[in-house]
Amino acid sequence: MKNVLIIDDEKSLLFSMQKGFEPFKDELNIMTAENGIEAMGILESHDVDLVVTDLKMPEMDGFELLAHLSEHYPGLPAMVMTAFNTPEIEKRLTGERSMTIFEKPVNFDDFTRTILDAVRSEAGDCPFGISISSFMQLIQSEQKTCLLEVKVQDKSGHIYFEDGELINAAFSGLKGDDAIYNLMEYQDIQIGFKKIPKKKIKRIIHASLMQVLMEGMRRMDEQRDDGSEDEENENNNQKNDVENDQEATTDTDQIADDPSVTQHHNIKGATNMASIKESLEKFKAVEGFMAAGAFSPNGELVTELNVAGVNIAELGALANDVLLKAQKATEIMGVGRGQLVHIEAPKAHVFARCLNEATDFAATSAGRAHVHMVIVVDKEGNVAMSKMRLENIIMEVAEHFR
Repeated sequence: MKNVLIIDDEKSLLFSMQKGFEPFKDELNIMTAENGIEAMGILESHDVDLVVTDLKMPEMDGFELLAHLSEHYPGLPAMVMTAFNTPEIEKRLTGERSMTIFEKPVNFDDFTRTILDAVRSEAGDCPFGISISSFMQLIQSEQKTCLLEVKVQDKSGHIYFEDGELINAAFSGLKGDDAIYNLMEYQDIQIGFKKIPKKKIKRIIHASLMQVLMEGMRRMDEQRDDGSEDEENENNNQKNDVENDQEATTDTDQIADDPSVTQHHNIKGATNMASIKESLEKFKAVEGFMAAGAFSPNGELVTELNVAGVNIAELGALANDVLLKAQKATEIMGVGRGQLVHIEAPKAHVFARCLNEATDFAATSAGRAHVHMVIVVDKEGNVAMSKMRLENIIMEVAEHFR
């Protein structure tokens, strides 16, 4: 007999699930709780084989419960019920340590089948667990503000989210997205929550969470392709652990006091940033304008103008990938390196433009501007005006990238 603990603050949902599993009562014992505190009491007094939890609950939410499981029950399989929806691009992240996520309203047939498959699996064969990638995606989807404490082996660090956006990270002497890349290499990570300090935590990660996770996966793929590189990285990690022993502390000041707000961008001060935003304001004259952003060549958002709630950071990063592929393709065609991509979609027009003053158009040169810009207008927007404004404004913005 396997004990499955289901946690949700909707009593009617818990009741229907208990009734739904009655045909399997010979092999499953369904236990329920209405919040994380109740669940903790059950976990302390019973042997539980699988936990399925909602995220938004009173008293103690699902995030805190998952963190508790990570610290006190690291081998216990866990699944999540949420409105979180996994786009196609995120499927690459669903590796053997990723968490199973049921989108609400739950399809009970799929739910039942997955639960049965899980409890019938032999020990060690159950592909569930709390990975740092899955946990961060859940935080983003629920737009949660929190300070995570992460522990692995004898090292610890912190990750800060504000309204679901990845803002800052520090781990084992590394900061920013490098800290996240390093954390993704580990599987057995303990996750907890810390009280957010009164001092404002500065933003040093400007790429979207998905960009960071995809880049981390790319690096891991490269390491797997070259075994010798794995050994070298491990040696470097050990060296960094020794050299940065004083930095790898649990003190949240390592995040709160970090001054490197714009470490990824060659922008000369707040005055220039304000000037870029002023230039972007001119896009408002375009009929149907929704959003625009200035990006570094690798797709990191520098600043944006957004009047329609568009996730310009993520959309711009994807448009940037399309632009880069188009540039490579036009070079192969022998027609020169393309500089503008127009994507016509059912709901909007997306324009991605590259301006590179370097002699080698595939590289970045000191003192020469290299900037990408993305503009989004609705389906009925003025396409011709969009292109004209884009050409003029990217020239203005380039001044601040030289």
